[in-house]
Amino acid sequence: MNAALVGVLACGTLAAFCILETTIKPRFDEIEQSDARLNHARVVDALNAATEKLQTATQDYAFWDETYRFVQGENTDAFIKSNLEPQFKAVENLGINILIFLDHANKVRWGAAYNLETQEPLPGVLDELAAFSKAQPNIKDQAPFAKRGLVRSSQGLLLVAISPVLKSDRSGDPMGRVISAKKLDIDGLKQLTGVSFTIDDFKGGSTNTGPDDIRLDILNDKILTSSVIEDVSGNPLVTLEATSPREVSRVGSDAIRSAILLMAAAFLIGNIVLWAFLRRSVVNRIDALKHHMAVAGESGAIQRTSLTDKDDEITELATSFNAMAEQVNHLRDALADSAYMAGLSEWAAGTLHNVRNGLTPITAAAWKIGEAYPTTWLDKVATAASEYAKPTTAPDRREKLAIYLIGNAVKLEQSARHSLSLLGELNAASRNVVEMVSEFERYATRKVDVEPTELLPLLKSSVSATTLLAERNVNVVIPTLSISVSANGIILRQILANIFLNAAEAVQGQLDRGQVEVSVDDSSPDVVRIAISDNGEGIPENRLASIFQKGGSTRSSRSGGLGLHWCANAIKLLGGTISATSGGLGHGTTITLELPRPSQVEKKAA
Repeated sequence: MNAALVGVLACGTLAAFCILETTIKPRFDEIEQSDARLNHARVVDALNAATEKLQTATQDYAFWDETYRFVQGENTDAFIKSNLEPQFKAVENLGINILIFLDHANKVRWGAAYNLETQEPLPGVLDELAAFSKAQPNIKDQAPFAKRGLVRSSQGLLLVAISPVLKSDRSGDPMGRVISAKKLDIDGLKQLTGVSFTIDDFKGGSTNTGPDDIRLDILNDKILTSSVIEDVSGNPLVTLEATSPREVSRVGSDAIRSAILLMAAAFLIGNIVLWAFLRRSVVNRIDALKHHMAVAGESGAIQRTSLTDKDDEITELATSFNAMAEQVNHLRDALADSAYMAGLSEWAAGTLHNVRNGLTPITAAAWKIGEAYPTTWLDKVATAASEYAKPTTAPDRREKLAIYLIGNAVKLEQSARHSLSLLGELNAASRNVVEMVSEFERYATRKVDVEPTELLPLLKSSVSATTLLAERNVNVVIPTLSISVSANGIILRQILANIFLNAAEAVQGQLDRGQVEVSVDDSSPDVVRIAISDNGEGIPENRLASIFQKGGSTRSSRSGGLGLHWCANAIKLLGGTISATSGGLGHGTTITLELPRPSQVEKKAA
């Protein structure tokens, strides 16, 4: 009871902790992660907004008839004088650092690159952007809009927009390109977005750049979000990593800890009061009843308890326990008797089933002997012999009768030899039945001997004993090498005969010739696996688990199921296992037996 109270306290505290951790804290975490994603998206949106402005300014120049003629070499001086002088003002008015006009051959028709704060030129960047543009064939043949993104240069990261030069109505072949660029102002973006972030070179790994492809790394005091940003040609260029503090979860964790402490204190006070009451009222009697039940469990018999001397709930519990003990003891005895009788009945049914299978070749051989001596034929031979023996029979008639009797003597001799062969089969089958019944008698008393048994002779005799295989022209393939297993030969032969009989019945509906194949796997050092496969009707998956149960069957067209149930019991007696697999209806069935290998003791005894 003390342990129960401590458990209640622990469970209550744990439950409160789990509830708070699984309901409240995840909400704080979700809010933080959502804010981190929003912060990251805010930086990406700011970059997109900056490139959109570049795209608009670039397209204003690129989709203009005057620019179209200019990059073709027409009206050069007038265009430059009207629109591009002085050079610094041309870029300053657009709020950019670089403006370049390229002709159809990617040569610079005009370009300017300045630092807007110092008004100093930016050396080398014009040639870099021209070379970059020339190296991007996908930009050259793009649809009539400006391509925007980032480009790395000797002046650092640039926001760039590149557009083909078309007529004002965006028609005509591209005559060149207009490139506008602006130096990426990371400090300005941080002030604009209010987000702390860094932009570093892309070092490989995931190249996903979609709006949802943001990686979150959750640390103790902050959340790092990162994504890949492409250059203007669509290739990964840099990795954007934003940092968001974890203030919300810190405050939430403090609140959760305070709530858990208050709940634990309340649970503790309540449990102390409850402990005092239970200790004084029921603990001692509960201990006595527990001791009585422990003694009953150790002895194997449930005895009555004497804790019925007071008028309280414990007395009621003890009285109920005594009534239950009487019922359980009675049911236990009845169950043992029922199980014994059920076992005898089940084994008798299995015995009759296997004897019936053993009598089948005897019946078939007797029928064949009867067919070898038709009554009409024997009557005719007897009549001819009687007439031949009469002295009054005419000579010419005796000569004909002699020819007839000689001819039938040959046929009679052949029938006699065939009958002798069948009598041999009858004798062998009869011995099998006698041995089977004797072995079943030994099994009924649980005296079954196992010894090293050669598998190949048993397979051959089981196939020959299953006459249904020959009657239905079933092709049986068995291995040529024999393996020794630990088994009782008579019982194992009956198990195999049952399985072959089921296989012969399963292939009866096949349009082609039925096929049964036996394979033996002796790769395991402990067991030998025997797989018997047929190309018959197969077994549905939902029936595989029940075919070895009593009343189960591999076929839905008839009742039965005794054979495989008996096989399962018999193989278990031999220390082995049996299982079935099937690809479903129309895909055949495989029955697998696992039998132990002979032990060294068995080999020495053999």
